[in-house]
Amino acid sequence: MTEQPPRRRSATLAATLSFVVPGLGQLALGSVRRGLLYLLPVAALVAFAAAVAAADPVRFLASLVRPDVLVGVFILNLCLFAWRSLASVDAWRTVAEGTPRGALTTVVVVALLLATAATHVVIGATTYLAYDAVTAITGDEGFGALPAGSPASTLEPSPGATPTPTPEPTPSPTPAPPPLADGRLDILLIGADAGPYRWSLRADTLIVLSVDVGTGRAAFFGIPRNLLNVPLPEESRGAFECGCFPGLINALYVYASGHPDDFPGQDETRGLRAVQGAIGELTGLQLDGMVVVKLQGFVHLVDAIGGLDIDVPEGVYDANYPLEDGRGKIVLHIRPGRQHFDGRTALAYARSRHQDSDHGRMKRQQITLVALGRQLMGQPLLTKVPELLAIARENLWTNLDIEDLPAFIELAQRVDVAQIGRFAFIPPKYPEFLDTAAIEGIRAEVAGVFQPIGSPVPTPQPTERPGVL
Repeated sequence: MTEQPPRRRSATLAATLSFVVPGLGQLALGSVRRGLLYLLPVAALVAFAAAVAAADPVRFLASLVRPDVLVGVFILNLCLFAWRSLASVDAWRTVAEGTPRGALTTVVVVALLLATAATHVVIGATTYLAYDAVTAITGDEGFGALPAGSPASTLEPSPGATPTPTPEPTPSPTPAPPPLADGRLDILLIGADAGPYRWSLRADTLIVLSVDVGTGRAAFFGIPRNLLNVPLPEESRGAFECGCFPGLINALYVYASGHPDDFPGQDETRGLRAVQGAIGELTGLQLDGMVVVKLQGFVHLVDAIGGLDIDVPEGVYDANYPLEDGRGKIVLHIRPGRQHFDGRTALAYARSRHQDSDHGRMKRQQITLVALGRQLMGQPLLTKVPELLAIARENLWTNLDIEDLPAFIELAQRVDVAQIGRFAFIPPKYPEFLDTAAIEGIRAEVAGVFQPIGSPVPTPQPTERPGVL
């Protein structure tokens, strides 16, 4: 009986197997100890990650946007690159001495190392982009302080209210309760216009998003940007005798940014803090935080996800719609019915107001937000992550605590986007020049939005505001 010659072992195959799974090439060559040495650490890491993800998927995914976790992922990625490269080279060298290794084998191994490097470069770059975006989005700098010498430094209050000559000492703010502790998530959404020829951001859109923790019901409250006499919170109430901001609410950001003696906070975020405080005081809510989006970022986001589908209930015709680049006006004509918008058209639909009013525009803004939320949750975005991170890095800011993100994500999964309630505090029910009755009416409507029909609505606590009739 003729003895079978020993099977020739392939260095190329061994290196390829260990490229796919470290240690697999060594095991295929019969080197069990060396194979397990490379395989077991990776297997243990994968098993640990899988167990954590299975135990609490939402918290696991949310943790991946924490800066400290991202730093750990970046370092781990470097270690895995080194480990996989070492495993591939070792498998190649484990082949018995004397086995022919042609030029093709060497080329393949080098190609595997380059492929390994390319894989981990992509992972590392994405991790860095995520870290950079998250630290910018949640940082203390906001969108930066107002430029030196800006008009904010000389802006005077509107007639009818007298600034306090000597500001009272700023009281220590009462610590805010943990988010969701009151059974609601309340977030202020600010659409900030930072177009050309403007020296500062402008709060172009103000919407409060409220979600009931128990039921997952949600509601939008549109705040007209031309409201006057919006009450101020305790920390800044002494800025005016009326205890309110006598100008248009969308001018508060600029005014507060330029008056540090009256409005507390860092230079970069003082104006935004003032807006959040005023809207919280107006609605009677302890707002959990705010999310600020530059409107140009909205354009980029819509384009990045392939456009936005909106069922337009009423057509729009605006003969004087200003282009977002500030270089002229166009005739905007959008027909009713199902429409697919690119970013610029979606923004135009949400912002146009000349054919009706700011109040009609608020309705379109809420329709647009609902459509955007539905579309974001209904399509895979993994391949778009780098582009979305870059957009967020330049156009998004929030003061929400990233540690609370798991709870927010879990709550968001229970919200039926199609059933979000839509409200707006507009005339004739709510006048633009607010008085005490209007403010208390707004608070009552906000407090009772999630109450069952027929149940008593909580009575908002009145706040003394000298000068507000």
